[in-house]
Amino acid sequence: MGEDPLNVVELWMQGKASAVHAHGFFCFMVFVALASGMAVGQQRFPAISGLHVRGNQAFLTAEIVSWMELKEGSPYDEALLAADLKALVVGYAREGYLKARVDSVLVGQEEGTQNVAVTIVVAEGRRALIRSLHVVGASDALPLEFMETLYTHSGEPFRQAALEADIQSLLRFFEGKGFPFAVITVRDLELSDGEEVDSVMVTLTLDRGKVVRLTELRIEGNATTAAGTILRESRFKEGDLFRGGYPLQIQRRLERTQLFSSVSLPELFVHEDGSAGLLVKVTEGNYNHFDGILGYIPSPQPGGEGYVTGLVLVQFRNILGTGRRLSARWSREERGTQDIQLRYAEPWVASLPLNLDGEFAQRKQDSTYVRRQYELGADLMITEEFSVGASFSQASVVPSEEQGAGSVPESRTTSAGLRVFYDSRNDPVTPSSGVRYRTEYHTGSKRTTGVSSLQAGRTSSTQRVTLDFEYVVSPFTRQIVSTSLFLRDLRSGETDPSDLYRIGGTNSLRGYREGQFLGSRLAWINAEYRVLVSPRSFAYGFVDAAYIMTPDRPSVGLYRSEQSKVGYGIGIRLDTALGLIGVNLALGEGDTFSTAKLHFRLVNEF
Repeated sequence: MGEDPLNVVELWMQGKASAVHAHGFFCFMVFVALASGMAVGQQRFPAISGLHVRGNQAFLTAEIVSWMELKEGSPYDEALLAADLKALVVGYAREGYLKARVDSVLVGQEEGTQNVAVTIVVAEGRRALIRSLHVVGASDALPLEFMETLYTHSGEPFRQAALEADIQSLLRFFEGKGFPFAVITVRDLELSDGEEVDSVMVTLTLDRGKVVRLTELRIEGNATTAAGTILRESRFKEGDLFRGGYPLQIQRRLERTQLFSSVSLPELFVHEDGSAGLLVKVTEGNYNHFDGILGYIPSPQPGGEGYVTGLVLVQFRNILGTGRRLSARWSREERGTQDIQLRYAEPWVASLPLNLDGEFAQRKQDSTYVRRQYELGADLMITEEFSVGASFSQASVVPSEEQGAGSVPESRTTSAGLRVFYDSRNDPVTPSSGVRYRTEYHTGSKRTTGVSSLQAGRTSSTQRVTLDFEYVVSPFTRQIVSTSLFLRDLRSGETDPSDLYRIGGTNSLRGYREGQFLGSRLAWINAEYRVLVSPRSFAYGFVDAAYIMTPDRPSVGLYRSEQSKVGYGIGIRLDTALGLIGVNLALGEGDTFSTAKLHFRLVNEF
């Protein structure tokens, strides 16, 4: 927004020509012509055998020559040499040597050839320092702390690049104040001679233009998603000031919904009456998501039969074009174990940044017990990246009549909790930068109700703490480092196996069976190094490490233990027409390739 500033050195050359041409620029041209005539008459030399600069101390000859078009071996051209002499003076002026000049130019023919050697003698003069910077028309709007961030400070050497960068910073500052059409021009560069140093007073002129308030967000490209849903997710408000980063914020907010395959950077438009708005173009993507994992676990005994594990997750992310979400998840960790989970999310309740969700989950643990849980939650979106929420849950455990009652009593647990969520990743599917953080704290009570258990009729307090942290960074082009830390902690006086956390398998500790380990206190790290072959395809190596503590509860078959486990392996993920296909080979402690865990994963949007 706003016009490019006038080239500082061109202004100097135009306004201070007497300083640059102190010895007469046209005298150089006459001298070149005379020198050429004396050397070879009217003959034009075909090539330059040498290009030399004398008198230079501030810059190397190679750097000065880089400002010029003529090079060694190039055809000799008097007109081009004249332009190069001007470019040389301009190059010095860009770096603050405003009195630099060309003293003489020597053109000599190389003996025995028609080639010539060109020698340029320069007088650099002193480098000018900044005396002051004035912005006419903005003195009342520029805070001192902002001015201190500029490169053009009193006592600093004058540099054109620094001044132009400062002009751009000033334009961005006024964009952020609602003046996208602000224009800054260089009004004057006043050079003063000093006994020891020369100084420059820089004067800029600001024309702020009119403040711009937005009256509409125009949407193009949406066929299924309701315009109201897009407006809501963009957080656009009529009357908002147009600020420099505002379009990018809207673009990122809409991209984070995962409803669109592409979102354009909103463009500013102005009506004849002076009102303004933003135009955003979207391309609707596939709203539904399928995620499947297939694993094969070999038998630990030679000659034994392995078994297949799996996970299926189906999400509907834009029901009726309103952003409502419904998901269903099924998983199988062992032959006789399976998990079922249903979840529904209602966004922006009563047009407030408040999301409600409900969940039902059931776990059938072989022939030991069945655990069912109901949960209701609400999250207040403080920003598009940060939210806080609360939840209420109730879980019941019913042991099997044959085997479960002895180790898992019938019980009911009621709890309430708080949760905090932050996600700044640039892409939730294949992030290359950002942080994801989630923590939850639940407190409640557990009451055993089974008459066959020694603990029947007891009530104890429970506390659960959950923390997930993921950090993604790209240290080099097409290379990504992803590191995740997970903590789980349960404290209860009536802990039994149905309460414990499970770890192991493709989503936690790779190289081990799904849910192989139980613990009341877990900590594990996943680290991956990815090499991208396309935006969503990569090969990677990984290392997982975990700490697992099991409490001492002999009455329900639990004995205190602490152990550490490490898993590692390699994998690849490919973006195909069928979806994202991933394969990884993982090894745990003591594994060989014959006992390694192999996992296949398919992520598809439809």
